[in-house]
Amino acid sequence: MKLRDAYYEQKFENMFLRAKGDEFQTFFERLMGFAYKADFMACRPWGNIGDRKNDGFLKSDRRLFQVYAPNEMDAAKAITKINEDFEGAKKHWGKYFDKWAFVHNAIDGLPPHVQELLLKFEDVNAGITLEPWGFEELRQIFHNLSLDDHISWFGHAPDEETMAQLGFKEIQIVLESLECKALPSSSTVKAIPPGKIEANDLTESVSTLIKSGLTKSPLVSAFLDTWYDESVGERLAVSFRKKYEELRGTMHPNKIFTELQTWTGGTQVGTPEHQMAVLTVLAYYFERCDIFEEPIAVFK
Repeated sequence: MKLRDAYYEQKFENMFLRAKGDEFQTFFERLMGFAYKADFMACRPWGNIGDRKNDGFLKSDRRLFQVYAPNEMDAAKAITKINEDFEGAKKHWGKYFDKWAFVHNAIDGLPPHVQELLLKFEDVNAGITLEPWGFEELRQIFHNLSLDDHISWFGHAPDEETMAQLGFKEIQIVLESLECKALPSSSTVKAIPPGKIEANDLTESVSTLIKSGLTKSPLVSAFLDTWYDESVGERLAVSFRKKYEELRGTMHPNKIFTELQTWTGGTQVGTPEHQMAVLTVLAYYFERCDIFEEPIAVFK
């Protein structure tokens, strides 16, 4: 996977993981608007009639969408939601659609009894195809967007040229920003063991970002060797570990990586050069200190 593609896919996945409720519906509508332009008709609630169980309609496909993105996916509530929304959709829009898509935010997919319900509905509603749409379906649509659409949504991304041209100047900006944070006392920095990326269930996009950063990580080491405070490198490593421990177990590992990106580089997206410097510093401490989990050794 190319660095630019990995950057955009990671941004998209993080937005998917973060968005809930109305925010998720806005996220879905923006994706579909980029992908299908005027062919996709978003539908918003209107007065006391609501949206009549229509969260979007793809005209060319005769596909009606219903979006469900709670904070936590509960099977019983999901079944109730599907029943209500599908029956309401048939009542108000039945003559317009042949496909009904239940768009959800469950990263690992729907429970089996929810899938079974969709299949049963399809059996007793001849001519209508029912589809669960989750992360993978939306990711494929995002993957097919143009580069201009990606830039419009997430700004310019670092690429191989940005990586090749990265120098001390960009690294210094990030490290000086980190130095302003409260740093703990020095501690031992560990080397990265083999298989660490795989052990943390990080996706291909995040793996690509880390590996791209590692190609330039000697810049960080060389810069720290000339720093006026020779202990700052190890103290920053401890800070990374402390921040990681705050996040561990509270969210998906990919989202943790994104949170660490923000912590390292700030909330502003910045230039591609700045983003590449952030990835390089983060990759350096991924390799040199104990952020994320070490793989379990297997002894034979």
